[in-house]
Amino acid sequence: MSAHEILKTLPDQRGLAILDSIRTIDPNAFKVVLLTLAERRRLRPVFVQKKPRSEQAAWILKNLRLRSEDHVAEHVLQLWLVKTQEEMIVRFLDVAEIDHDGEGMVDELPETLDTEKVKAAADLLFEKFDHPLVTLYLTVFQLQRPGGWPEIAAILEEDPRATLS
Repeated sequence: MSAHEILKTLPDQRGLAILDSIRTIDPNAFKVVLLTLAERRRLRPVFVQKKPRSEQAAWILKNLRLRSEDHVAEHVLQLWLVKTQEEMIVRFLDVAEIDHDGEGMVDELPETLDTEKVKAAADLLFEKFDHPLVTLYLTVFQLQRPGGWPEIAAILEEDPRATLS
């Protein structure tokens, strides 16, 4: 599933909450997303910037759900996860035994993953965190490598807890 498809699948409320979080924790990143999308839609940025905040977010979400904006959508999802879900990311990486900097940043992604460790990591996350949030994280993690990892794909396809809504 690509980033724009993830955002299409998410309920509007969750997508808007993600954008609101980004606006709060990293206003410059939010502005860059807004300006990038406005430019790509051939709109003057001021046209979008003058809209009320809720309309700006709705406009951004609508555009991030377009196939042509997949790269921007992926960046938005990654940014939100890294800035707001550090505990979940670190727990997954620790249990799956994927080397990281202690804050969830991975320098080099492994070519292969241990099935049992990934399953244990996913089970831990599903026990501790909201199921759609865990599914969102695992789905975005899959995007980090062409084709993803079969171990994570199996969880996303077979585990009944793996749902985005």
